[in-house]
Amino acid sequence: MAVRRQVLRAEVEELILQRLLEARWPPGARLSIDGMARDLEVSPTPVREAMVSLERSGLVEYVALRGYVVAPMLDPAQMTELLDARRVVEAAALGRAFEDVDALLVDLERAHAAHGDVIDRITAAGEVTYELIQEHFHADWSFHQTLFDHAGNRYLSTMVETVRAHTHRMRQTWVGGPPALDVDEAYAEHGKILEKVRRHHHDGALQALEEHLSAVLERSHAVAAEEAARGAEATGV
Repeated sequence: MAVRRQVLRAEVEELILQRLLEARWPPGARLSIDGMARDLEVSPTPVREAMVSLERSGLVEYVALRGYVVAPMLDPAQMTELLDARRVVEAAALGRAFEDVDALLVDLERAHAAHGDVIDRITAAGEVTYELIQEHFHADWSFHQTLFDHAGNRYLSTMVETVRAHTHRMRQTWVGGPPALDVDEAYAEHGKILEKVRRHHHDGALQALEEHLSAVLERSHAVAAEEAARGAEATGV
């Protein structure tokens, strides 16, 4: 019975996490435990347990007299800290993945090709839909996830789950339309990392990764500044 309860809580947490990452609720929205329990057709207990876990991840917050709410978007300082953390853990993963560089290369090639297919569909569609944006984000992250899959370190794999959640949370700012979408830039930067791996150039791959994450941070700050300017214009501040 205890094992089944743990499995149910994990399933409920995954369902709520997916909805958070899909931006089903805006920042600040109240998350009713009873309402979600009815929606998911479970008792309130696994929902409550899942919310406690999600609060630790930073995706939801507990507010007195309101209960759980969706956490606000990352501000520029939080984005900087997030990308700094990604530099540390992803460099560690890439360095360890180089111990079997040929196996790493096979899966990086596959992930990069899949990302290219998504970009082709975005180009062919003529417009950037929410679904295509999410496909791009998923394909983009799959490239990075490959580093951890080949690092052979269970603790790095656990750490990256929190980083992944916050990365998707940061990207929720990017869904305002094509001007904010870094499809071509990210794909090209991944290509530079991949080329260094093809050449078995360990230090070059690490440098390309560093440059990519620095560029991601720069673009994220630019998008955040644009959003802030639009908000100020809308409110007349």
